Amino acid sequence: MAQRQKIMVWVLLFLSTLLLIGLPIKYAASETIGRAQTALEPAEYQEPIVADPLEPINRFFFEFNDKMYFWLVKPVCTVYKTFLPPGLRQAIKNAFENLRAPIRFVNCILQRKGQAASTELKRFVVNSTLGLGGFFDIAKTHFNIEAADEDFGQTLGVYEVSEGIYINWPFLGPSTVRDSVGLVVDFFLDPLTYMPVDYLIQGGIRAGSHTNNTSLRLGEYEDLKESAIDPYVALKDAYIQHRRELIRR
Repeated sequence: MAQRQKIMVWVLLFLSTLLLIGLPIKYAASETIGRAQTALEPAEYQEPIVADPLEPINRFFFEFNDKMYFWLVKPVCTVYKTFLPPGLRQAIKNAFENLRAPIRFVNCILQRKGQAASTELKRFVVNSTLGLGGFFDIAKTHFNIEAADEDFGQTLGVYEVSEGIYINWPFLGPSTVRDSVGLVVDFFLDPLTYMPVDYLIQGGIRAGSHTNNTSLRLGEYEDLKESAIDPYVALKDAYIQHRRELIRR
């Protein structure tokens, strides 16, 4: 019985975290859009071939996420940024990125990228000490050591696991079957998952982190949407193209 209760706690923790992470709408906050837009130059663009049999459902959730972003997320982040200056918000982002170093490190190892794994370890040590717990990215600003930016979805791609079908999750935005599995695995690699606090508090911390990140990137989703004939297709193609570029690095 105790084991079953423990499993239920983990399941509830994961589901509640998905919900709370999603409140800032992951696709609007992440760096996917900014970097993917650069990758989608007209002369080089090739239509990503990913099955979308769930398109009617995906479009419904795209509209749902879009309304959530403009009606809730953007107003909250706009108010949030008026109280915290950019420098402080960047420091908060740095600290959370430093805390997620084990995710990048493990995936570098799994992808057999020894140099990248070593780089992640150096970054974590430098930023955790000289960077005062990661609030300052000293590794980048003083030693030119860039983050590896790896996750388990990319790891599966390196091993040529198929992307599967395209999925636009409510709250979380664009993904594929492969990246959805990667999200679950990375959740259990994330040190935040093992914080000795109530799962709602933990989820709130994650939501706060993503709200902070979104406040630093307000306007990017709007630019993509305004420049697209079909925003749903534009976001899908940008996401897939960006993910493929990450795997090919």
